[in-house]
Amino acid sequence: MLRFVFILFTTALTYLSANGQDSGTLLKTDAIKIDRLDSLDNAVYDLLHSNKLIMVGEMHGTNEPAGFVTGLTSLFSANGDSLQVGFEIPSELMLSFLKNRTDSSVYQSEFFSVASADGRASTGWASAILLLNRDPKVSIFFYDINSDESKTSDNRDSLIYIKIKKQIIQHPTWTTITLGGNIHNMRSFYKQKHTAGVYLSNDTVLNISDKFCSLNHYYQSGTMLNNIGKGLELREVENLNSNFSKFSGYDNYLYLFPVKQANIYNGAFFTRTVTAAKLPNQK
Repeated sequence: MLRFVFILFTTALTYLSANGQDSGTLLKTDAIKIDRLDSLDNAVYDLLHSNKLIMVGEMHGTNEPAGFVTGLTSLFSANGDSLQVGFEIPSELMLSFLKNRTDSSVYQSEFFSVASADGRASTGWASAILLLNRDPKVSIFFYDINSDESKTSDNRDSLIYIKIKKQIIQHPTWTTITLGGNIHNMRSFYKQKHTAGVYLSNDTVLNISDKFCSLNHYYQSGTMLNNIGKGLELREVENLNSNFSKFSGYDNYLYLFPVKQANIYNGAFFTRTVTAAKLPNQK
């Protein structure tokens, strides 16, 4: 996993030097400043609203991606759009919420009431579901695989893809936003295997390749509460030498890569600081 994170950062940096342009110039020209995650500027809407699908990838156990998805959804809703937002959670673990759709039923659902294994079952994700559930223009769905759907992880991405595709077909005029791990939303193969992002990009029925924006969260430094092979643990992280971090124009921003260069992700959601998301029973 650590090697994968390094690859993501070093690969992304090649986008910033596309066509021989200085990375600082590209970011200064095209990056959109984010002052508050819960109150995004309409410039973000202008940049993204033509997409039918926006997938936000994260390192689990962090607050900022969930906050960005919440802010992005509120922005689209304020502009009159209907949306559906998907979380990488098995629906079988959210039965209490799916039945009652109340605030208390979020935390009563099995996903958030049982100890988290990878950091997803955090107050960051729970708070996002609570806020989005209050917006009548927003529908929430869950797209990770259930226990009776697969015995191995080999076809997990294909099943995730099928679930997201089904939602898009059910609501073809809506904007679909998803939040999940940053491998699933890659628009390129990972370890020679299809990702959900690859499946969705190539689906001829959906035909959304040019209306699909895949974003990944990048950061300079901070903390995460997740599992990189040693069990759930609080870790300090830093990426001080990336061009994203070196750009001092904004602390937080959204940047789309040049179209011809965006073969893994379409863009970067950058925050100067990343913060560990607490577990529901954590003070």
